[in-house]
Amino acid sequence: MTGSELVPAIVLFVHNLFTALWIGGMIVIAVGVAPAARRTLDGQPAVFRLLGALQARLRWFVYAGIVVLPATGIMLARRNPGFEGFFAWGDTYSVALSLKHGVVVAMVVVALVRSLALAGPRPAAPAPAGRDGAGGAGVGRLTPTARRARLSMSLLLLNIALGCVVLFLSAVTGIV
Repeated sequence: MTGSELVPAIVLFVHNLFTALWIGGMIVIAVGVAPAARRTLDGQPAVFRLLGALQARLRWFVYAGIVVLPATGIMLARRNPGFEGFFAWGDTYSVALSLKHGVVVAMVVVALVRSLALAGPRPAAPAPAGRDGAGGAGVGRLTPTARRARLSMSLLLLNIALGCVVLFLSAVTGIV
């Protein structure tokens, strides 16, 4: 392997590594960690604390990915002879790449909303089972913490779906 091949190989490796960390990490949380935490921890406060701590720890990988993935993606795209520029629509490669860029922007927005807007100060400890426990008309309503957790999980699932679209569009750009 020559030096002219080594640098693009390293760039592709870093790009793939951060893609795997971001999308793979979301999938592991959604299908592994969150369900296991709900089944094994006593009470929602413990589940919320665990998932909140995990999200806080992993958010820095997402932030790094928000910087690294576009940088390495630009380097990779510029090496491709089919690259016509950002948001170009001239051929299949350009369309797939442009769609991929749009979906990645949506992923970044969802990730930032999830990590910044939903990671603010938590309300006081929730009532048992995520309900307000007030009796009467209040029975069955979710607490603010439970609503926030449900919204966070919904956004996580949305970002997983968007990530799968990005992976598919990456596959398209790799074969055209």
